[in-house]
Amino acid sequence: MMMARATQPSTADLKRDFDALKADLGNLTKELRAFAQAQERSLSQRATETAQAAANGVVGTAQAAANGFLGATEGLRETGAQQAQNLRSLAEQATSGAEELVREHPAGTVAGAAAIGFLVGALAARR
Repeated sequence: MMMARATQPSTADLKRDFDALKADLGNLTKELRAFAQAQERSLSQRATETAQAAANGVVGTAQAAANGFLGATEGLRETGAQQAQNLRSLAEQATSGAEELVREHPAGTVAGAAAIGFLVGALAARR
């Protein structure tokens, strides 16, 4: 029977093992808490960086769109100025052509003007 008692742990051994287990669980709890806090900081930092990158992307896209719009506006302004110059040139050519026609054919011009006046008068009288 003596052998049976020697292989069984004593109450003091069990208490010592239980206290060591409690200490290990306490240390494990502290380590897990520290790990969770580190993970939280890391994830928070990554989320901040991702949000900042997305915001920078949106700002960059908006700036590119604004620059494109300004470029298009400038292009339209230049095209409009060119078209206005073309119209002035055509108007000057038409004016000089009309003056030349009047100088070359004064009687025909007066007859044409009289015919147009007669038509306008006839149309106005019908109303």
